[in-house]
Amino acid sequence: MSFTITKHGALPENEYEIEGEIHAEIVKGFREQALKDLGMGIKVDGFRPGHVPEKIIIDKFGELVITEEAGRLALEKHYTDILKTAIKDADIKPLGSPSITITKVAPGEAFGFKIKTALMPEVKLGNYKADIKPPLEAASANKVEVTEKELADALLELRKQVAHTEWHKANPDEKGHDHADHPSDEKFKDESKLPEINDEFIAKFGPFKTIEAFKEKVKEGITADKSRKEKEKTRLTVMEAILAKADFKIPKLLIDSELGKMVNELAGNISQMGLEIDVYLKHIGKTIEDLRTEWLPDATKRAQTQLALNQIAMEEKIEVSPEEIKKEVEQIVAHYKDVDPARAEIYVETVLLNEKVWQWLENVK
Repeated sequence: MSFTITKHGALPENEYEIEGEIHAEIVKGFREQALKDLGMGIKVDGFRPGHVPEKIIIDKFGELVITEEAGRLALEKHYTDILKTAIKDADIKPLGSPSITITKVAPGEAFGFKIKTALMPEVKLGNYKADIKPPLEAASANKVEVTEKELADALLELRKQVAHTEWHKANPDEKGHDHADHPSDEKFKDESKLPEINDEFIAKFGPFKTIEAFKEKVKEGITADKSRKEKEKTRLTVMEAILAKADFKIPKLLIDSELGKMVNELAGNISQMGLEIDVYLKHIGKTIEDLRTEWLPDATKRAQTQLALNQIAMEEKIEVSPEEIKKEVEQIVAHYKDVDPARAEIYVETVLLNEKVWQWLENVK
């Protein structure tokens, strides 16, 4: 066993707390990764990021910080096993991301921790099978169709994108990555100067035999996008009908978990734009705490939704098979080498179960 659990049990407000230690030799095994991670944030002349000598890292951070980072890595690795060990004999279901407190850090000694997680509270949903029928019937009456204008607008946007790409190929040194040079820029607004939709044009998007076949494919894409948005809208309405008659108390930790997810989602989106979240926050003049305060109503609704979906899954005996989870986890691990399989398993099970519950709700008779 890589850890020792010294105490665990239920707390008020639907919370569960686990206290314990990661063994010293296990923490030591994560020291090299801790040095690497800490070294990535150091800039030293003559050394590439991630290749800073160990002595420089130790001199900068000290052994205590390195030990704490190694302990955190070890705790993250063994978190799922710790949780399963602590609650294996209790009829409880942990929810969301945990709150973790470090209780002991000392080089060469065990790494002390305290984990607090939210538990599934008592949830009363009322007669949700009847409550969701009106929004589902209204949604089924709405037929998704693509107008001529929507198709024309989509084709125009594709013409602008091709013009944008070709312009940058011809002008590689002129604002190649400037956000101002977007297909909506002034230079691409004159339709008469945009490429025509001909055989050469459609070949850029795939092996289409005719222009009509290309337009039909574009139309299918618009239809799929509109259908997806309609489904999201219907699901929102269905959940509002369920929550309107629901009775339960949301664990604060679950709301905090949702807020943490929202912050991570924002950071991921900002990163994809080539920016850092600190720079973005400075630009908008807000802090993370400002955003968490603003997002509290949305986080609360997300937490309510998750509790409702979990309760329906239990009442209707909706489950995800181990084979389904394993298949999805293997795909995630194949694409993201550093992901923790245990945490990926928890994430996958939640996503797959939620989708199964939604599909069940959408087919209630």
